[in-house]
Amino acid sequence: MKKSHHAMSMILDVAVRDNRIAANPAAKLNLPRSRHDEPTFLTRDQVFTLAEKAGPGELVVLTLGFNVLRWGEMAALKVRRWDAARRRLTVAESVTEINGTPNWGTPKTHASRTIPVPTWLADRITESVEGKGPDDLLFSTRSGGVLRNKNARRYWFDQAVVDARLPRVTPHDLRHTAASIAISVGANVKAVQRMLGHASAAMTLDLYAGLFEDDLNDVADRIEGPSTASVTALRVVRDALFSAHILPTKTS
Repeated sequence: MKKSHHAMSMILDVAVRDNRIAANPAAKLNLPRSRHDEPTFLTRDQVFTLAEKAGPGELVVLTLGFNVLRWGEMAALKVRRWDAARRRLTVAESVTEINGTPNWGTPKTHASRTIPVPTWLADRITESVEGKGPDDLLFSTRSGGVLRNKNARRYWFDQAVVDARLPRVTPHDLRHTAASIAISVGANVKAVQRMLGHASAAMTLDLYAGLFEDDLNDVADRIEGPSTASVTALRVVRDALFSAHILPTKTS
């Protein structure tokens, strides 16, 4: 709806500029808030099971499921974007398919970001790039071409979901899964925002607020009351002050 409104508003702006209408009626229109479909979150074990069933896509599933990447960002990664020593992926490009042709550009928010990779997965990625040049794709087809979402789903992803006996999930759900796993191990909203490449923390909370609410309960549970020793010490000091008549006499 927002895209349609924006396009119509631009057309009406031109009409105003050409003196065909007095004002743009769409300029101050209040649109309803966008509704996001409820994300699907897999568990860590489910991600590993899906990867096991994915055949040639095993490393792709693991990378998407633990590193909050969009498919186009993953498919555009070059070998030079992998820093094995620091275990960091740099996301600076994205590739999408338009009318069957790969279209290269910047990530969705037009800003690059770095993503930390778990040690066990970093080792797998480092092994996979042996023999490749810096400008080769980090993940590619057997011929070295771009991994296309539709082809991957047709040839191995959707069947892997069935074989793993998982609920209906898409490659993009693995991005949500990676975010939920990061939150579950203690990442705060700003850290998750940076990993996802969201423009603001508000956007992150809009999608994952329910997960952070669970973390808030954990935080509350970890806030301890005063220890028994502290309470006893306070009572000793208080009674001494009463005895010295520094504090008013206790009342029953």
